[in-house]
Amino acid sequence: MAGTALYLSGGGARGAYQVGVLKAVAEITKAKKVPFDIISSVSVGSINAIALAEHINDFPLAIKTLENFWRHLHTNAVFKASNWSLIKSVFSNLLYFMVKRKKPSYLLNSLPLRHLISNNADFEKIQANIEQGLFQALEMTSNCYDLHKSISFYQHFDKEFEDWNLPKHVSRRTEIACEHVLAACAIPLFFPSIKIDGLFYGDGSLRLISPLRACIKFNADKIFVCGGRQLTDESIERSPIEAIGFSHILGNMMNSLFMDNLDRDIELVEHMNAIAELLSRWKMRRSPWRPIDVCYMHPHFDVAAVADAHYNDMPYLLRFLLNSMGAKQQSGDLLSFLLFEGDFCGELLDLAYQETMDREEQVIDFFDK
Repeated sequence: MAGTALYLSGGGARGAYQVGVLKAVAEITKAKKVPFDIISSVSVGSINAIALAEHINDFPLAIKTLENFWRHLHTNAVFKASNWSLIKSVFSNLLYFMVKRKKPSYLLNSLPLRHLISNNADFEKIQANIEQGLFQALEMTSNCYDLHKSISFYQHFDKEFEDWNLPKHVSRRTEIACEHVLAACAIPLFFPSIKIDGLFYGDGSLRLISPLRACIKFNADKIFVCGGRQLTDESIERSPIEAIGFSHILGNMMNSLFMDNLDRDIELVEHMNAIAELLSRWKMRRSPWRPIDVCYMHPHFDVAAVADAHYNDMPYLLRFLLNSMGAKQQSGDLLSFLLFEGDFCGELLDLAYQETMDREEQVIDFFDK
């Protein structure tokens, strides 16, 4: 059975952008039910995905829930941001390098995020919605550090649906729970890895070669993609600084981690669509590839610049640590991934909403096909 899929990418605090896009979609389409049969996600997109899956029959309520979440979010609701917690984390890392004490594996303690998800998400309702056939599938991708593979945890209404088992990407049918969301969101080095069935998992964007694979495997014929990075303008002015700081490099690395493979995957789908259009109808029936309509929403504004404007919203000690890496002087990219503050997230949401409303015809064309 073909269907319309929603793909929600990663990007830390940039997840607020996705909600602004979906808020505009709700207003443009006037849909009472979430207008997607398949919801696929990675990293922070998984948090947005579970809210949509839970309120699948009430799109306006799902958007209201997500908007309230992002507009009232604070850093200390995602990770322990007190000065003491950050100092303890820094010293535990230093002690390991100096005297080989307990091995550190993360900088920020994400226990508050665990509590936030556990106390607000109704995973039993999501399972019931799947079983009733209110939508086809929910999927979120994580990276297994032990197996060196991307693992797609999913729920599917079709009990006969078979797992895929590719060299670097496999799927596992399961009942999505808090652990799977935390695993999908565990940003490498910053958040702790999550143990599931004896194996350690981290952010699904790592090692994910084909982000749209689950949507395609679930037989989607249309995919609505919510990204989180603006396309680079090659005419950018030369930087007046003499050297690139650590945070600038790390920000670029995280952009690559969360976004680059998505851009390549969309390019591949569009390339295969062009080839499919050249096939006759007779050959199309025997072709393993089918045309897939993709609508790609991504920022046309400078997310890093928006983050820079909210620099002082970051907790003081974390701000100091980021500043020591050059975050303030050179790059807002790194800041934009970690700035889980309502003012910043609310501004991203509003900008995304307005940009999507400006692309109303494109949205209508996608859903009317």
